[in-house]
Order: sequence, then structure tokens, then C-alpha cells
Amino acid sequence: MERAKEFLKAAEWALANELLNVCALCCYAALFWAAIVALEHQGFKRPEWSHGGLKDTFTYELIKRRRIYPPMFGTWLGDAYWARTIAHYERVTLGVKFMRRLVNHTREFVTKVEEVTKA
Repeated sequence: MERAKEFLKAAEWALANELLNVCALCCYAALFWAAIVALEHQGFKRPEWSHGGLKDTFTYELIKRRRIYPPMFGTWLGDAYWARTIAHYERVTLGVKFMRRLVNHTREFVTKVEEVTKA
């Protein structure tokens, strides 16, 4: 959980300093590590996760099947992965309004996982 919170803090700092691509990368990383914590808490342990495998397992097992997290969390994981891809590989930059929303979603996701797992 510490890694997820570190990336969230970096995302908030990057947003405050208008480093939008860095913010996108850090938001996704925070969600990725929080999702791993959530999955491991429910017994899903793997030596490594693919991006798609993580999202699909989190969405199916923890949202649809067990109903531990709200459906929007799966959407947020997908949005953050998309933003990460744009930030990392494309020549365009996402807007500040989108990034503010992504940081808010990331904060809510990390906070909820921490509450559920007491990590």
C-alpha cells in the first residue's frame, strides 16, 4: 500500500506543478499497486501481473463477483491505463480538467482499498 500512496502523492505534486504526463503515469501506478493490494487481500497472489490481467481480475473478482468495490473502480482503472498510454507513448497531452478528475478518482480508489484491507 505504501507504493500506491507514494505514487498518489507524486501524482498530486505533478498536477500542482502542471506536469500532466507525469501525473498520468503516477495515477496509473498508484491504481495498479492499490489493485494488487486489494487482490492479494482476497487471496489472488501472483509473482507479476499484466496490465490487462490485473484490470480483468480486479473487475471480475472484486467488483462483479464479490461486490467489494463499486463498478466505477473498474472504469477508473481503464481510464488511468488509457491516460498512462497517452502520456507515455503519444505526442499529445491530456487536459488539466481530465487530470484533476483522474487524481480525485485515484485518491478515492487508494483510500477505499486501504480501508477495506487495513493496509
